[in-house]
Amino acid sequence: MKHRKVIVTLVLSLFLLSAAMPVQAASNATALPPLPEWPIIGPILQWLGVVEPEPVEVVEPAEDLELPQYPIETLDDLRALQDLESGERVRVTATDTALTAIAQEALGNVKGIQNLSLTFTPGQAAIYVEVDPSVLEEANLDLPINLKNTLKLEGLVELEASGCRATVIIKKVSINRWSIGLKGLVQRWIDEELPGQWPSEVCVERITLKSGEIAVVGYRR
Repeated sequence: MKHRKVIVTLVLSLFLLSAAMPVQAASNATALPPLPEWPIIGPILQWLGVVEPEPVEVVEPAEDLELPQYPIETLDDLRALQDLESGERVRVTATDTALTAIAQEALGNVKGIQNLSLTFTPGQAAIYVEVDPSVLEEANLDLPINLKNTLKLEGLVELEASGCRATVIIKKVSINRWSIGLKGLVQRWIDEELPGQWPSEVCVERITLKSGEIAVVGYRR
C-alpha cells in the first residue's frame, strides 16, 4: 500500500506543478519512406511500440500570463501553494530539472525507488525511474512478465485537465525495454487509482507542457 501511494504521489506531483526518437523522413524522393508509413507493417510496429508515429504539431494555448505567477524551484515552494487563498487562480510553473530534484528529494527515503528523472517536451512528459520489483508488486500491478532484478521504467504521457482534475494519457510505457501489453495495463491502473488519490482542494484548469517546462493553471477550492 505504501508503494502504491508513492507511485500515485509521483504522478500527482506532475499535476501540482501540474520514446523513442521519431523515425526520420526519407532524405530524398527515391528513398524508402519511414517505417510508420509502410502499409500493414507500419501500424503493427506502432502497436508493438517498436516505432513511434510521426509527431503531431502541438498548438499551445494562451499562457494566462496575466495571472499571478508561481515558479517552483524547491520542495518548500511546492508546499507554499497550500497557503494560497481559496478561489485565487494562479499559474504555477516548473522546469523538468527542478521538478526532478523535488521528486528525488521527496522520495529520498523511500526504499526501492531511485534515479528518477522527468523530461518535458511540447505536449508530453517523459519519466524514467529504477525500482525494485517489490514496489510494483505492492502496487498490485499484474504485470505480464516476471522480473526479479532492478526494473528500469520508462514512460511517455500526455497530461490534460478535465473536471478540475488532471488526467494521464499513457502514450508509451516499458519495463527493461519490454512494452507489449503494458500500455493498457498501466492506463487502467492510473484510471482506477488517481481519482481516489486526487486532493479535493486542488482544481486544475489547464496543463501546458513545452520544452523543459510545465505550466499549470488552477486554484484552491
